[in-house]
Amino acid sequence: MDIRSLIGTILPIVIFGFSFGLYEVLFPLYMNFLNISLLDMGFTFTISALVVTVMNIFIGKRSDILGRKIFFSLALLLGGISHLTTSFSSSLIPLTILKILFDLSVAIKNAVFVPMLFDQDRKNFISTYSRMSGLEFIFQAVGLATSGFLVELLEYKITFIFSGILQILGFITFSILFTEASRNKARSRSNEKNSFFKFPRSLGILSISGLILSIGSSASHSFITPLFFSDKFALSPIAVSVLMTIHRLSLGIPLMYSDKIINRLKRFQLKIYLMLFVSIQGFFTAVSTLPHVFFVSAFLWLLHDFIGASLWLPIRSYMIQLYCREENRGEDYNLVSAISSVGSIAGPFLAGVSGTMNVNLPFQLSGIIIILSNIPLYML
Repeated sequence: MDIRSLIGTILPIVIFGFSFGLYEVLFPLYMNFLNISLLDMGFTFTISALVVTVMNIFIGKRSDILGRKIFFSLALLLGGISHLTTSFSSSLIPLTILKILFDLSVAIKNAVFVPMLFDQDRKNFISTYSRMSGLEFIFQAVGLATSGFLVELLEYKITFIFSGILQILGFITFSILFTEASRNKARSRSNEKNSFFKFPRSLGILSISGLILSIGSSASHSFITPLFFSDKFALSPIAVSVLMTIHRLSLGIPLMYSDKIINRLKRFQLKIYLMLFVSIQGFFTAVSTLPHVFFVSAFLWLLHDFIGASLWLPIRSYMIQLYCREENRGEDYNLVSAISSVGSIAGPFLAGVSGTMNVNLPFQLSGIIIILSNIPLYML
């Protein structure tokens, strides 16, 4: 990747990470501020996930023909529009529509970013992916860290507007500086016919595993994470944002260096390590609900990313890229993502329903389901 494109990628990723981190705390707290019920929040996140799942199927297929750049640019633009308009909405239906818009921007970005990196520099993909993703998560942490303070200082409206302007700037920067590798557009329209029916079996197995993993992960993330610690330990918005910041750093920092470990594992069967690190995430997610002391609970919970997700994320991404067909890379990758993301429809609903019964239940169910996601991998 040339230096111009590298800068054109890094800056938007930093901006996108910051705005996403800001939104992760800001949006559920804003809905809570408007006295929207936990169950309605669950429906909002579920409906959004459903719409995005349907759209996700088409994004990768079109990016094989049109290229990744146009879609990544669109993701930044949609995110900016969503943030700019959210602060002017105060009822459930408009907020649900804007949530869909923002989740769509995230889905588009996620759909094309990994294939784009693989196409630009496949030889060093694990290192590039780890560094870029780690940087994004670190700036998500910065967004999380500042969310509580910005709400206290500026209130919700100006905070959303500030985030929206940043994403528009990211859109402009990426559009001007990034030069797409020609092989991103390698697929011709003649290759579209019946490509779905040639979907590799290995990707099907990873898709099913990813679906189960997504149910488990989304049952303890999204809106329920800040509300779990806020309700159980009576944390203030600032305290919640600090915790969420540490949470994101516990993923971002080790992720930037995870390639050093993963590259040593390449000679062995990566599937075994994928299953191991996924199990570690599930275990620490579930047991974090047992302590009644905040610092103990938070410490255990933070380990689910530090020695779990920071290692299985690059391994899983690399394995998917290895099994993707060359001229259908975007379609294959996004079909895996689309199938997997069906789990994020059920996860928030599960969190909303179980959370109304017991504040610990979403995290406990999440841990169990995450571990169960390893079962399909035995067939890989």
